[in-house]
Amino acid sequence: MTLAARQVSLRGLMIVLLLIAGGDGARANEAATAGGTCAGGPDALGVARVAEIDTTGGPRFGSPGPEPFPLLNDREVVLTFDDGPVRRYTRPILDALDEECVKATFFTVGRMAISDPETLRDTAARGHTIALHSWSHKRLDRIGTAASKQEVELGLSATTLALGHSVAPFFRFPYLGESTAMRAHLKARDLANIAVDVDSRDFLTRNPTVMRNNVMSQLARKGRGIILFHDIQPSTAGGIRALLGELKAKGYRVVHIVAKGSIATLPEFDAIAEREAQRRRIALSRQPLANRSAVWPMTPGDGETLPWTAPAPAAQPVRSSSGAPPLPPPVRPNLRPTVTDDAWATHPLGRP
Repeated sequence: MTLAARQVSLRGLMIVLLLIAGGDGARANEAATAGGTCAGGPDALGVARVAEIDTTGGPRFGSPGPEPFPLLNDREVVLTFDDGPVRRYTRPILDALDEECVKATFFTVGRMAISDPETLRDTAARGHTIALHSWSHKRLDRIGTAASKQEVELGLSATTLALGHSVAPFFRFPYLGESTAMRAHLKARDLANIAVDVDSRDFLTRNPTVMRNNVMSQLARKGRGIILFHDIQPSTAGGIRALLGELKAKGYRVVHIVAKGSIATLPEFDAIAEREAQRRRIALSRQPLANRSAVWPMTPGDGETLPWTAPAPAAQPVRSSSGAPPLPPPVRPNLRPTVTDDAWATHPLGRP
């Protein structure tokens, strides 16, 4: 038998063994297990198995639920990242994942995706799953069913447009704010509802050590779980490499979730997504640094006009009761950073 034939035979045997170890619905991650181009080499954390999910009927995974860990065995974790892409933070995270041959799932906000399609496509090209996290991260349990469905569908169209092909039919509710009506919508659209078992709470700290301790302390209690990070947070960008090392040292194994099928967009929302993408292309041509400005965070009720709604009426001057000249309308605080703010400008991982 030639050397090439022996290598092929050995590779096939490794894949079969991983499928047996992973159980039903698992595939081997060939790049991480067959001596691929992983920077971490044979000692990398890698992917223990790939779990293929049939999203028919919109199943739900993660806590709270009647069965908290239907996907996972003891000491298995799924790595997930919400709210991006934000190039300044997403790319260091991708590099750290590459070093350990690890694959994750990125729950993407639609308007972030069309603001930086290059980073989104790079994420997919590195083998990660691209999933959905609405159009603009509003709390869907607070804005009504019609607006919530529009958030889901426009997020799907925008992310698909930015990616250039279909995304995984996985959805995570912004703020984990579920509602009965929207759970029914996900079921009707065959969108799996991916919740969370372990929260890194990276949005509460800029300290990578605090983020890492949050994760490891919860895993110590639960033993497994779907872990929530945000690829818009400096604590995760600065701490994910050390966290992966600790997961490896303590014997945790990574499961990469992929979808069995795909999901089609709706034409009416495709048209809106294209208009929004064109607006961003025009803005970028006029202000080359515009792609570095953060469009996040946006809180519910911050006054943004969504693409499918009519513009809000202009604020009217306020007249004083004394008959004095009209007062200017109250100034709303700027809830979003601009290119002159901290976002992107100087330090690769945020303010020192």
